[in-house]
Amino acid sequence: MQSSQSPSVLLPQFRSSLQSFPSSPSTFLVLHTLPASTPSSAPSPRIRTLHVLDSSFNPPTRAHLRIALSALTSTNNATKPQRLLLLLATQNADKAPKPAAFEQRLAMMTILAQDILDQYHSNAKSHGCAVEGVDEELFAVDIGVTKHPYFHDKAISIDDADYYTEQSTGEKPQQVHLLGFDSLTRLLDTKYYPPNHTLDPLSALFDKHRIQVTRRIEDGDKYGTVEDQDHVREALANGQRESKGGRKEWAERIEMVEGEGETVSSTKVREGVINGDWALVERLVGKGVREYVQKERLYVGDNGG
Repeated sequence: MQSSQSPSVLLPQFRSSLQSFPSSPSTFLVLHTLPASTPSSAPSPRIRTLHVLDSSFNPPTRAHLRIALSALTSTNNATKPQRLLLLLATQNADKAPKPAAFEQRLAMMTILAQDILDQYHSNAKSHGCAVEGVDEELFAVDIGVTKHPYFHDKAISIDDADYYTEQSTGEKPQQVHLLGFDSLTRLLDTKYYPPNHTLDPLSALFDKHRIQVTRRIEDGDKYGTVEDQDHVREALANGQRESKGGRKEWAERIEMVEGEGETVSSTKVREGVINGDWALVERLVGKGVREYVQKERLYVGDNGG
């Protein structure tokens, strides 16, 4: 299954959208959808679960692929029909937009989206599951942008945009935000929520939506053991974050899942590019992204980001 438009062909479209986005009243936009045959207008009929994979995608990696596929094939919390949104924030709470331009990241996100679709359908066939029918026809991957750096604001902007709202009933899908454990620690860090520096703003996320957290298990002592990582959720459930505005019931909306494969960081990928270690780069990002990075000469002389 191949995309009808190459990532390079989409660059002018993405560049134009990014130039007009800052002055637009919209805080969330869907710029592209795969497969290409999927209507670009709001999905219909109703999407019940919207998985949101929000990252800097600098570049997209095999870790992103694994996280997306894990969520899409999980039977725990997702109700079909489901859809996946790859979301890029044009403002980041911690990182400046370097070294790859946003339009280049969006182009690479289309490669990731195609890889997800291909692997999703391949897995379904290999397990003898039907890939025809309503659910499979609805399944698509959207490429979107948001002006918001924080998860609770992103959730609100997606809801407010009405892109995924079922028009006849006004019902919106439940969002399942897909996070790595490092993102969970930032999500629950009060320093990101001035001026009161409490977790109260997260009500906008947890009152309606859920998060799925992939544990980080291969970074030595950086993130601790599985038990250490699970304790973050347990502390919330036990009321240990109530003094900071964290509610016990939020823990029921946090699913911890096992990480698979080697831990992949964008920094490691970019270091591989600088060192000309293309075998390492392909192992971390996949063939399509590796070829695109080479073709566009991305991350040469990288100085962070």
